[in-house]
Order: sequence, then C-alpha cells, then structure tokens
Amino acid sequence: MLSDEALDRMLRDSDPDPGERATDPDSPVATRILARVRQSTRRRRRRLLVMVPTVALVVTGATAGTYAWVAGDGRGHTLDSTGLSCVSSADGDAVLNFDPGTDDPVGTCRERWRESFGQAAPTELTACVDSSQQGSITVYPGGRDQCGSHRSDPYLGPTEEQLALSRFRADLKKQFPDRTCVPHPEFRKVIDRLLDRHGLTGWTARHFQTADREPEGACADVSHYDETDRIIWLGDHRSGTPLTWP
Repeated sequence: MLSDEALDRMLRDSDPDPGERATDPDSPVATRILARVRQSTRRRRRRLLVMVPTVALVVTGATAGTYAWVAGDGRGHTLDSTGLSCVSSADGDAVLNFDPGTDDPVGTCRERWRESFGQAAPTELTACVDSSQQGSITVYPGGRDQCGSHRSDPYLGPTEEQLALSRFRADLKKQFPDRTCVPHPEFRKVIDRLLDRHGLTGWTARHFQTADREPEGACADVSHYDETDRIIWLGDHRSGTPLTWP
C-alpha cells in the first residue's frame, strides 16, 4: 500500500489538465484526485473542520466563536455518489462501489458486512455524508446521532443530477459490448452524445495527462468521475483486456 507521502509525490508528478499550464498539485482538482486514490486504497479519509463565523457573543467579557463541519454539499448530499464506506468501530472500514440509482447505502453495507468484517451486521446502521474533501457516503453502526458524532450529516439521497449520472453510466457501459479497445475520439463522441441525452449540461470528458505531456494511447476507458467540476477523466486502456467501469 502506498504511503501518503508516496501518493503526494505521485500526484505532484501528474497533470490532469490537458491545457498549456500544469495543474497546481495543491489545487482543489488535485486534492480530489488524491482523495479518490486514497479511497481506493482503503485509507481512512481526512475529515475537515472549518471555522464558521458567528454573531459576536459576550461571555464573561470575551468574544465566543464556534466550529462546525461542512459535509458534502451542506444539504445532505454527497459530492461523490459512486463511493461508499461501511465503517466498523472495531475493524476499520470497507470501501465499496455504489450506484445511487439502484443501490441503498445501508442495504449495501448490510449485505457486505459479514464478508467485509467477519461478523453479522449491527441491528441499526445509518448513512451519513462525511466532511472529507470529497464528501463521501459513510455508513456507521447506530442511529442518526452517529452522523453528528463523526462530523457528518444524515445522507438524504441522491440529487437529480446524480440520478442522471447513474443512468448515463449504465447507458455508457452498454455502448461497447465485448469491445476491448475503443479509440479516444470514438469514446468521447459517444460520451458527448450520452451526456446530451441525459441532460448532463456542463459535463466534459478529459484525458488524464502526466507532467511529461504524453499523447493519448490507442484505447480509452473511464478513470473516474469528478462530480464537483463535472469532469469525466479518461485514462488509457490496455488493448485486449475487458473494459472496466467505475
């Protein structure tokens, strides 16, 4: 498993922006990509705590302030609808793929709990949106109070755009049955058509670039979906192997 330092170095040597200027490794885009990599390696996600300005209160002659967290979009929705963590207080967490259009986070974790942690799922599980950079769905043992105790908000389900993205992903997967190599131009053409079909305005597909400005490979696949910036990051696929779908 790569350390955080190794992941940071890998990110700093990478450039996901196909434009003329390299992407700042400390930018929000870079942070989200690094967070996604850490998620896929099953590392616990960083929870962000931010200062929230409040009306000045006089308490024993001093000004009082308060802290609060920002979870997801602040309205009970995740910023990464394809990722899910099931958290066991004793055995860490299990990171699972998730489809908000067809799956329920609590039901998904309950089904995979024994496989992930070697024991039956707790009687009560609660889905929350955590306060990590990517605002992921996290399921904890216990009731809704667990969200607040983990600086999270109760998960209120997918947005209309996330449901449209779910339908887009399912539709895209159907476009290339039995194909093991789809050239980048063909891949982008199909993506553009399906984005329009599903009303995903403002979404674009970009090729993930390294700092060495490598050209596109012969075959394309989807690396991951950046829902905050509405970017579908494309990677280079190895010809002859089945396409994978995040």
